[in-house]
Amino acid sequence: MNYLRKTPPTILILSFFAITFILFSLFPVRLDFSKGKAYTLSQATKNVIQKNNKNVDINLYVSSDLPTRIIPLRTDVIELLQEYRRGGKNIKVNTIDPKKDAKIIEKLKELGIPELQFSQLEQNKYQTSSFYFGIALSYSDKNEIIPQVNDYQNLEYNITSAIYRLTRTDMPKIAIVGENQNAYSQQDPISSLKKVLSQQYTVSSLDLSTIKSEDAQKFITDYSAVLLLDNGSNKYSSEQVELLKKFFESGKNVLVLAGGTKIDEQSLGVTQAENNLNELTASYGAQINHDLVLSTSAEYVNFGNANSQFLAPYPFWIRSNLFESKSGLFANIQFMTFPWTSSLSIKRDSSITPLIVSSDKSWVQKDGSFSLNPNTIPQPNIKDVKQFVLGALIKNKKGGEMVVIPSSRFPYEQYMSRGSGNLDFILNVMDTFGSNGVLNGIRSRVVSFYPLQDLSDSQKDMYKYSAILLFPIIWGIYGAIRLMKRK
Repeated sequence: MNYLRKTPPTILILSFFAITFILFSLFPVRLDFSKGKAYTLSQATKNVIQKNNKNVDINLYVSSDLPTRIIPLRTDVIELLQEYRRGGKNIKVNTIDPKKDAKIIEKLKELGIPELQFSQLEQNKYQTSSFYFGIALSYSDKNEIIPQVNDYQNLEYNITSAIYRLTRTDMPKIAIVGENQNAYSQQDPISSLKKVLSQQYTVSSLDLSTIKSEDAQKFITDYSAVLLLDNGSNKYSSEQVELLKKFFESGKNVLVLAGGTKIDEQSLGVTQAENNLNELTASYGAQINHDLVLSTSAEYVNFGNANSQFLAPYPFWIRSNLFESKSGLFANIQFMTFPWTSSLSIKRDSSITPLIVSSDKSWVQKDGSFSLNPNTIPQPNIKDVKQFVLGALIKNKKGGEMVVIPSSRFPYEQYMSRGSGNLDFILNVMDTFGSNGVLNGIRSRVVSFYPLQDLSDSQKDMYKYSAILLFPIIWGIYGAIRLMKRK
C-alpha cells in the first residue's frame, strides 16, 4: 500500500490501461448496443455452428490492394467471420490474398470466384483496378461458394445456410405439385428452378391424384416440402386439398404459387381461376382474391414486333421491393416481379405475416372490369389507390410454414426481367423449409440510423445560442462562486 501511495497517479493510470488492453487482447469482449443487434450473430446461426461437429473451412479470398471505398466492407466481413470462428469450435477461418500466389488464382478459377473490376475517379481521371473478394466454404470434398461479397446485409444468412448444406447428411425431398408436362409446347418454363433445386434436394414431380388414402402418411413422411403450382388447367379435388391440409398440419411446409384468375394470353381474356386452392389457403387466413393488381411501379414490357421494339411499363407486371425487413427469405434480393398477380386478403392474426406488398400507388381490377390491353387500361379512382398484399407467411402450432404468392406465373423464366429475384426467393424459401426451421430468424445485418428531427427556425436558434452561451455562463457562475468564497 505504501508503494502505491508513492507511485505517481500518471503511472498508475497508464498501468491500468496497459493491463486492461492486454486482458482484452487475450480475451476479446464485444458489446453490441445497436438496435436489432446488427453486429451479433443471430441465435439461429449460433445454434447451427455450435451443433456442427464437422470441420468446416471458411476461406476469404480478398486482395490486399482493394479500392479505398471497399476497405470498410472488408473490415466488416473479417469481423463477421471472426464471430463464426469464436462461436463454433469446428469452424476455421482463413484470409488469403490470391495475388500473392499464381496457384491460388488457378484454384479460384476452378471454384468460380472471379476477378472483379472496379473503376473510380482519382486525381481527375478514371482508374480501373482488379481484385478478388469471394468466400469458399469447404468440408471434406464438398464446396459452397459465395463468388462475390457484395451484399453484407445478407452475408450471415448466406454463410450459415452454406454451412448447413455442407454438413447436412440427408437430401430433403421436395414435391412439385401441379406441373402439367403436356402443356409445354417447347421448353419447360421452370427448368432453371428445378435444375438449381435438384443440386440441393431430391425433387419429384408429383400428381396428387395418384396418392391413395392408404399412402397419405407415407407422402407426409417422405417429403419435407411441397411446391404447389397452378398451371391454369388443373383443378384440385376436395380430397387432394384435404391431403395438403394434413401435410401442412403435420408440421411440414408448403409454397403456394397460384393466382385467383385465369388469363388467356392470346385474347387477353380473364376468367376466375378453377384451381380450388382457396380451400387450402383461406382456411388458414390467406384469401386469394379473384382480381388483378395494377401498379405504377411496373416492369417494362416489349409491345413491339419482329421488326421493331416498343418498351413501356405494363401496370399488370408489378415490380416490388417492399419486403418484410425482419425476414431472411429476401437475402440477395433487390426486387421481385409479379406478372398478372392477384391480391391477398389476410386475417389479422399472429400466425400470419405479410411478406411483400405493392407500392401505395396500386389498384385492382375485378370481375366485369378487366381490361388487360395496355392501350385501354382505365385510370383508377383516387380513393381506390393503395397498397395490396402480394405474399404472406402462415405458421401453425406444429411448426409448419406456408408461403402464399398469388401469381401463377411467378416462377416462370419468361416473365422475369434482368435482376429479378423470383428464383432466389423460391430457393430461400426452400432452404428454410428444407432446414426444418433451422435457418429461421437469421436477420439482415442492417444498421439503423436515427437522423435528427426537423426543427423550426426558432428551435434551431434556441439550440444554437444555448450551445454558444451555456458553457461560458456555467464557468462565469463557477468563477463568481470561487471569488465570493475568497472574500
